Amino acid sequence: MARYQTVVAKLAVRVPVNATGDLVTAGARIIERVAAVERVDDATVRGLEPGLNDTTVTLEAQIVLVGDRGEDLAVVRRELNEGVGVTVEEVATVEVELEAETDLEAETDLEADAEEEADLQVAPRA
Repeated sequence: MARYQTVVAKLAVRVPVNATGDLVTAGARIIERVAAVERVDDATVRGLEPGLNDTTVTLEAQIVLVGDRGEDLAVVRRELNEGVGVTVEEVATVEVELEAETDLEAETDLEADAEEEADLQVAPRA
């Protein structure tokens, strides 16, 4: 069973000049390349620093992380900093921690339930 954790973070993200989409979308895509990140929600721009080859965008976003990190924000900060072009300014809060099944796990559970029901059915008399 996969475990997910949502944090609110303020990150400086280097967005290349030739990135597709707007700065928020491109910045969110760069954050999503970090191995621990499942997805980025509600990203908003908090600052811009134009450069010659890229623009550094400060984004505040809800970030859904994969895995069990507990309440240790230092671990979250370290994992987010591992992303290329991503620098953590602050991890404000750990909002939600929930367990969720992947689609494959849900299918496997349904198949197991169906097999159990088939085993429980009464066989016809011969």
